Amino acid sequence: MGLAQENRYASIDQLIRDRAKTHADEPILSYADEHGDFQTFTGTDVEQLTRTAATAYRKALPEKKGHFRVALVGVSSFEYYIAFFALQRMGLTSMFISPRLADQAFEHLLTATGCEVVVAAETSMGTMERVCKTNGSLAAVIPLLDMRSLLALEPEDAPMVPVTVVGKQEFIIHSGGTTGLPKPVVLSPSAWLAQAADVAARMPRADTLTTLPLFHSFGLATLLRCLVNGTTLAILNAKRPITASIIISSIEATFSTALVTVPYILKFFTEIPGGVERLASLTQVIAAGSAIPNDLAEVLLSKKTRIYHLYGLTEAGALMEAWSTDFRWVTPLAHAAPFLKFEPVGEDLFHLVVMPGLPAKVYSNRGDGSYATKDVFRPHPTEPGMWRFVTRQDDIIVMMNGEKADPTPLEEAVSRNANVRAAVVFGAERDALGMIVIASAAAKMLSMQGILDSIAADLDLGNSRVAGYARISREAVIIKPAGTSFPRTDKDTVIKPRFLELFAADIEEYYEARAQARATNELAVVSDDEVALTVRRIVAKAMNLSTVDDEADLFALGMDSLQASHVRSGLVRSIDLHSATLTTNVVFEHANISRLTRHLLDLRQGLSTQQDAPEALAQALIAKYSHFTSPSHGTVTEGPPCVLLTGVTGAVGSHLLYNLVLNPAVAQIYCPVRAPNSSTARTRIHLALQHARLLPHLKPTTCLSKIVALPCDFAAPNLGLPASLIAQFASTLTHIIHNAWSVNFNHSLRNFEMHSIRSTHFLLTLAASSLRSQKPTVTFVSSIAAALCAQPAHAIPEALHPWSAVAAMGYAQSKWVAEHMVAAAAKNAQVPARVVRLGQVCGDTEWGVWNSAEAFPATVQAAWTIGSLPLVEGERDDEEESWLPVDIAAKALAQVALAPEQDKSTFHVLHLVNEAPILWNAQFLPCLRKHGLEFEAVPQQEWVRRLEASEQDVHLNPPFKLLEFFKTRYASTQGASQPKFDTTCARKWAPCLQGGVNISEELIGKFLQYWSQGNQAKSC
Repeated sequence: MGLAQENRYASIDQLIRDRAKTHADEPILSYADEHGDFQTFTGTDVEQLTRTAATAYRKALPEKKGHFRVALVGVSSFEYYIAFFALQRMGLTSMFISPRLADQAFEHLLTATGCEVVVAAETSMGTMERVCKTNGSLAAVIPLLDMRSLLALEPEDAPMVPVTVVGKQEFIIHSGGTTGLPKPVVLSPSAWLAQAADVAARMPRADTLTTLPLFHSFGLATLLRCLVNGTTLAILNAKRPITASIIISSIEATFSTALVTVPYILKFFTEIPGGVERLASLTQVIAAGSAIPNDLAEVLLSKKTRIYHLYGLTEAGALMEAWSTDFRWVTPLAHAAPFLKFEPVGEDLFHLVVMPGLPAKVYSNRGDGSYATKDVFRPHPTEPGMWRFVTRQDDIIVMMNGEKADPTPLEEAVSRNANVRAAVVFGAERDALGMIVIASAAAKMLSMQGILDSIAADLDLGNSRVAGYARISREAVIIKPAGTSFPRTDKDTVIKPRFLELFAADIEEYYEARAQARATNELAVVSDDEVALTVRRIVAKAMNLSTVDDEADLFALGMDSLQASHVRSGLVRSIDLHSATLTTNVVFEHANISRLTRHLLDLRQGLSTQQDAPEALAQALIAKYSHFTSPSHGTVTEGPPCVLLTGVTGAVGSHLLYNLVLNPAVAQIYCPVRAPNSSTARTRIHLALQHARLLPHLKPTTCLSKIVALPCDFAAPNLGLPASLIAQFASTLTHIIHNAWSVNFNHSLRNFEMHSIRSTHFLLTLAASSLRSQKPTVTFVSSIAAALCAQPAHAIPEALHPWSAVAAMGYAQSKWVAEHMVAAAAKNAQVPARVVRLGQVCGDTEWGVWNSAEAFPATVQAAWTIGSLPLVEGERDDEEESWLPVDIAAKALAQVALAPEQDKSTFHVLHLVNEAPILWNAQFLPCLRKHGLEFEAVPQQEWVRRLEASEQDVHLNPPFKLLEFFKTRYASTQGASQPKFDTTCARKWAPCLQGGVNISEELIGKFLQYWSQGNQAKSC
């Protein structure tokens, strides 16, 4: 039973306190950094962070008596979420304000709600300072705590006083301002939390990735639903563009099985290979904000995508849910049905009105207390109670991305021009708006271009009065000649539905030309130089900049989706792509001028549309990061072994640190850890040792005192370490062991440059520039994946291999690049270097601690969840598993890293793999049965079918999280021979590997006991 059905909450404070108990060590939030790496936050983390943030905000807020309201202005970042939680826990009302509003709209919202304090993100501070000058009631604007500042705060030990006056700390969200100024809508936390519980109870429990901002009412509803239900909500980085590839990699990285987004984003998936299929593999795809265009709906339905299309309003909450057979039709939710009235407004058309009495309804616009939604529906011809959204009763245009645009300011501004008879904006369910202008008799002697020139200033005026997404470029104006007839009333008012119907062909032709056709008045670019120049010109024009650097990130420069759309249109009109097409999101997929130019040239030449050719990129990275300078002769000779060790918070790293600490010859171990300060870095190290059950064996005075925790940022130059420390390392470091790496098997090679490859270059440079007479020995922990596809006559040798040997995934390719960088440092800078390719690591021999989220443990958990395990089929009807216990692997790594040079060579490659493999079918499965595990052994593809048909809640059925991986792993029954790796050098350098390591029945029993503890905890 889900948590949503067990508890009802009156406040955010109560909910966060409860999650700190129920999810003390389980993630409830996950947020991506600017490089796409996700950091998870447990219930305990969120409770502590919000308590600490509340203390900081309390000090920053002006002293006011009683209850007051605080506005939040900024993009929907992790800091924004924490600020919302903190304000709620302080008992204050939080008002979400979109950062895209005009100054007049900000002033109106602050005045209408009596809000006197604004917490603003850095990017919104300038805007709010302007508003301050014109709004005398605004008492304070304080900065939003950024991520680094937030995590650097000293943890608040004092407990918060529970919120007891329920109803005071409201939420305030605002309408889009599409019919004038935005209106504030006050929401009750208890009502919205109750609604979240009701909705959660109707949906499969699933960890969810959201693309919606928190100031979007459905974004807020999604957060509350996940919190109430006890599932993890993953949030994309607010500073990065939203692309299909980013969403897919984020789904994989967070193991999310549900996606919450808008129809506009869903369209991106139809434009990449396998995109819709990946959507269809999710437990649910929740679309909000606007109707899904019919063509897109047909594609999604054809792939059996599980769309959950919820219809609701900020003013009244969730009202209708999608029909299970066809998500384009909705039916009233049980709690809302008695309060929904469909008023006839035309033939087969009905206007939805929400009647008084619905608990979630907080706004009325009729005298009887009802709320007229202005949404028009059509009933299903054969299924009573099923409705399909048709249009807005008023003139509001609902765009494809869910934005609601009011055309009135634009139409009024242009219509006042003497050369204009009528001006009508179009763009429903499109990604950008356009306008049809009927010329007046006064313009009879003007050319089409002359008419367009004459209204340019009026169009600019109209654009200044609407949000950025609703602006119209000159290229989007269709001019119809004077005398063109159009539908109008007796009062000479345009009848818009009939007007748009009359000119539907013109509108369709415009969008087709915008998407694919070449403008007849522009020449197709033919030379490579002209392509680059044209891209620069189009980008600069769209962004209203004089110049744009070729390598500058366009999104970081402030490009929005409308500008990206204009750039794409300009590229299509200006550059002959020889029948190739540009994807809708091409500008953000190739987000600087250099990459965009290269992509266009590849398309023109009929080359692969992949963003980077992996081998060429790999060679370019090696060339870029293989230059090292070093002093001619080092002079420092004194000092005991001093080690710099990265990656200490992982399983291998914590055991490796344990081995080094216990080695009496090692004086100091410096441990760079991703953290904002030394205290947090030290805590992370201790937690990793505690998880591995190693901390109790280390004495604080003699062992832990050797560890120096260094807060760092692996994406920053020099890891973000101070220059004084780097200078100290030049004379003290004797060994560098590089074990840290981004572990994401879905990232492309380029994704590893910033965090992993660049940091490797820094460490190699550190060794090369050492002042010691004997340069520090560098040990790089690689992976057998870097040579997995080598095909020697016998065993894969302990040596560097060509590109053809590397496994076809970014993780393996990045390790291959780093291996060649290490070899270059050894050759060109005389750095003693060892590349250690590590094989499959399993749990330790003492406790059997093996992360249950990994593939093999997750497979075994299926015995508890679906009652079966796979029988592997292959050329020998079995599979060898070369598992190396993590404590043995760490001991071997320590022996290799600290060993003196064995010969005159400065570069060595070693394979740390277990030469005593275990057979899955013949040995491992029977051993599990001996230890009491009950299961049915079934052929591998049958097992995958059973898993696919089983419980989709990954909290109750963890193996389901890896369903796509298992589909790939067990797709073929032909099997493949397991490559054999030569270990001659490794056995000589690491004596603990001699003869292999026996994966005994006793050890398997320890694994099983450890996994069963986690399984029992989940079932409690």
